[in-house]
Amino acid sequence: MTAFRGSVRPARPGDLTKLAGVERSAASVFRDVGLAWLAEGGTMDSAVLAALCRDETVWVAADERDEPVGFLAAHELDGHLYIAEVSVAASCHRQGIGRRLVEAVIEHGRREEFDAITLTTYRDLPWNGPFYARLGFVEIDPEDARPGHRGKLRAEAEAGHDPARRCLMALKLV
Repeated sequence: MTAFRGSVRPARPGDLTKLAGVERSAASVFRDVGLAWLAEGGTMDSAVLAALCRDETVWVAADERDEPVGFLAAHELDGHLYIAEVSVAASCHRQGIGRRLVEAVIEHGRREEFDAITLTTYRDLPWNGPFYARLGFVEIDPEDARPGHRGKLRAEAEAGHDPARRCLMALKLV
């Protein structure tokens, strides 16, 4: 694994137009695991990204030229800080960028006094559930989840994600 030499910083409005390309590149790995529809699907809505940027809950991993090669977008959900998207350009995988982005959101969550960071993900893909487990996230039974989180899982199932493979994970901050 090559160490990332860039920086992780809050996103700036000028970064936002570049994030769809990062997300597309990141999603290309889904083709190799029978989920090509994800690689070919849409990216985060630009208006949502702009609102999250204004809320200061989008971080970018910027290379030595200060160009985004990864990003994380989060928002409040049911009183928790919910990670809506983590994407790292395929050419930059395995450099610790995802870890650094998650560390940035954890730091923010602690500073803003959230009690947990949450997300939904594939439990079986190495760069999903097992990655987050290594960072201290644990799987939460959907029955124990708050309404907004259960709604996220339902919406994902309606969008075509196999509910048997999806899970809700949380990292307690307090």
